[in-house]
Amino acid sequence: MKTVIVIGAGAAGQMIVHELLHNTKKKNKYSVAGYLDDNAALTGQFFEGIPVLGKISEAANIVQKYNADTIYVAIPSASSVQIRQIIESLYTVKAKIKIVPGMIEIIEGSATSSQLRPIEPSDLLGREEVTFDIEKLSSYYKDKTVFITGAGGSIGAELLQQILCLPVRKIVAFGHGENSIHTLLQTVGGDSRFEYVIGDVKDQDKIMCEVLRFKPDIIFHAAAHKHVPLMEEYPDEAIKNNIVGTYNCCMAAIEGNVKKFVLISTDKAVKPSSVMGASKRIAEQIVLSMNNKKTKTHFILTRFGNVLGSRGSVVPVFQRQIQAGGPVTVTHPEMTRFFMSIREAARLVIKAASLKYGNIFILDMGQPVKIIDLAKSMILLSGHTIDEIPIKISGIRPGEKLTEEILTDTEKLAKTEFEKLFISEEKSVFYEADELPLLIEDFLVVAQTYDKDSIRNFIMSQVK
Repeated sequence: MKTVIVIGAGAAGQMIVHELLHNTKKKNKYSVAGYLDDNAALTGQFFEGIPVLGKISEAANIVQKYNADTIYVAIPSASSVQIRQIIESLYTVKAKIKIVPGMIEIIEGSATSSQLRPIEPSDLLGREEVTFDIEKLSSYYKDKTVFITGAGGSIGAELLQQILCLPVRKIVAFGHGENSIHTLLQTVGGDSRFEYVIGDVKDQDKIMCEVLRFKPDIIFHAAAHKHVPLMEEYPDEAIKNNIVGTYNCCMAAIEGNVKKFVLISTDKAVKPSSVMGASKRIAEQIVLSMNNKKTKTHFILTRFGNVLGSRGSVVPVFQRQIQAGGPVTVTHPEMTRFFMSIREAARLVIKAASLKYGNIFILDMGQPVKIIDLAKSMILLSGHTIDEIPIKISGIRPGEKLTEEILTDTEKLAKTEFEKLFISEEKSVFYEADELPLLIEDFLVVAQTYDKDSIRNFIMSQVK
């Protein structure tokens, strides 16, 4: 029989205990030792004969005292900070931990309050708090054709999945990797609105041909090289993919009279210390400058931090390391990052595209999280203690910063009609129309030297 401690003696906690006590399938499998709750007035009280044993901060001692092997966190309104504090209080405890869904999940019908699930990294880094606002977005997206570059990547694929929930006429997945596009075919290929193209944004003729063929209303440009250390090693590819590829897509959008062009950017573009970040900052400069051409296309960018579950993100790396028995590698004990769930990031990007005003959109990433704290929490959630799975400090990699920023020094934020989506006011023209073709030619020339130092120096010199 499993011994359970329930964290939270409110309605959700009492409901779970009631179910464990009275459900014929569960009452013989679980023994409830008691509740933990930070409301001091509840300590010593009983609910259906089950006592409130103490405060949440006492969790480790109480769990050990009662030899509990199962912990249910029953606080639907808990913030990510509260959840992290609960997890931190249990670092030395080996027990299975589950949580009730957050209130938004319950309201949207994707879960009910009686369904417990394992704690996920997204719970530790910020509960999903924004809804999709389908009714508000539907009028904008109705009968539109949407074109997504990098559609096989994490963000591109999530954008595609979310946009298919809207009344679009057609959605085109443009991707370089045939395997990732094939995966999309397996998941959404049955939707008659779905089209796909195998192609590379570095191929100007190809991207131009496909944009003119499909005549999209909106382009989401998600194709990019994103791995910081890899781009330090191969800066020529950062130029060709992130800079020239972005320029190619912009020119195709203008030629195809696309109404809205959305660049998916990154916090690493702010005061960049890496080749990858600098290449994305230059891509931002190119995109914003396109509005100076006075064409039918409105060019905007969205900027956000790390996305949970994306390829190359720290979470799947930690998961693989934990499964292998460790060690879990953290580059520096003070390393912090902004995080957001991939679903929420995609939703906010889709909302930004629907707005008629603004050129730079910043996603509210909440508070930065220490990577080492995330590692400790993931070890605990895997059913191990930090003594069983060691953490190794591996050292900062080339191009990395200890902290990231969302805004440049000159940017100021203004609210939009959507929660957690802000407009940044910044200089919007970096190049005159006749400068850009010459700049792109200069980038291609330096990339073809394959001299890493020269390429890095040239890229960094163009950051404004």
